[in-house]
Amino acid sequence: MQLTQKEIMYLKDALSHEQICVTKYNNYANQLQDAELAAMFRNLANREQQHIDTINRLLQQGGAQ
Repeated sequence: MQLTQKEIMYLKDALSHEQICVTKYNNYANQLQDAELAAMFRNLANREQQHIDTINRLLQQGGAQ
C-alpha cells in the first residue's frame, strides 16, 4: 500500500503526539512516590509506545522514510 503525502503527514503528526505522551507519562511515573500510581503511568506510557510502533509500521509499509 502506498500512502499519500497527506496520509504520511497525518501519521507523522500523530507519531509526534504519541512520543510526547510517552515522555510525559514516564516523567510523571518517575516523580511519583506512590508505586501504584507510578505503575499506572508506566502502563500508559507502554500503551502509547505500542501506538508509536503501529504508526511506524504503517509508515514503513506505506513507503514513507
